[in-house]
Amino acid sequence: MAKAILPIYGCPLFSCVLFVASSLAMAAPTAINTPLSRAPLDNTSHFGIGATTSITERPFVGVDSQNEGLPYFSLRYKRLSVEGLDAGLDLLKTDHSVVGLLVTPRFYEVTAGFADNGELNGIDTTHRTAFAGVSYDYQHGMFQLSANALKDIGNESDGLEASLTASYGINWGDITVAPSLGLIWQDGRLVEHFYGVDDDETTPGRPAYGEHSSLNYQAALTAIWTPGKHWHFLAIVKEDYLGEGISDSPIIDERSLTSVAIGGIFYFW
Repeated sequence: MAKAILPIYGCPLFSCVLFVASSLAMAAPTAINTPLSRAPLDNTSHFGIGATTSITERPFVGVDSQNEGLPYFSLRYKRLSVEGLDAGLDLLKTDHSVVGLLVTPRFYEVTAGFADNGELNGIDTTHRTAFAGVSYDYQHGMFQLSANALKDIGNESDGLEASLTASYGINWGDITVAPSLGLIWQDGRLVEHFYGVDDDETTPGRPAYGEHSSLNYQAALTAIWTPGKHWHFLAIVKEDYLGEGISDSPIIDERSLTSVAIGGIFYFW
């Protein structure tokens, strides 16, 4: 069997995989983020650009799946990094772990126009936002554990989100596959803003729904293919299972959500 870790510019390929799952929570589009920036053993500079595309199921009434693409950036310079759409700053690094600051986009937005037959008419539009906070990654061999504690800084919900994800990577030559399991907790302010119903948004079949925190579950399978020094290709299949804090909302009618995303990156150096 091939070795379980394949170096990429000084970074174990497996450690690029974990946050693909942990940073995606009920998003449209699905962002692929492989944080070389937070890989514990990565101290080398690199620069790459690429793009991703995704099909993502949405939980809202009258809304099926949505398709959209995103740019992808991969940059490391000393303690600063950008990976996917995440920006990071390493604060404390050891041989097996790193603590840092993280800024990351969130795609929880909803508009009345998302629904096929007007099921969301009267619901105020929410917008894409950004979260910022502390990240932690621990890696030992093929196992990696990651955690985030983040706050909405985009003048949307002012809510909090915390996540914990565990992943295990297996490498076959130039292909790495990593299943992962995660927990994502979202506080009542976040859930109310993006999934709640205000008093002025109610209808006879849509009662008000306020602050309810939610513990959500996630399983993902990520693959990375590196056919050469410059090209890296990524794919993820992800299943989100929404907690009752979200699923009990009258504008939510799906609890289990499937997402598929693929992408490619070209590394210049």
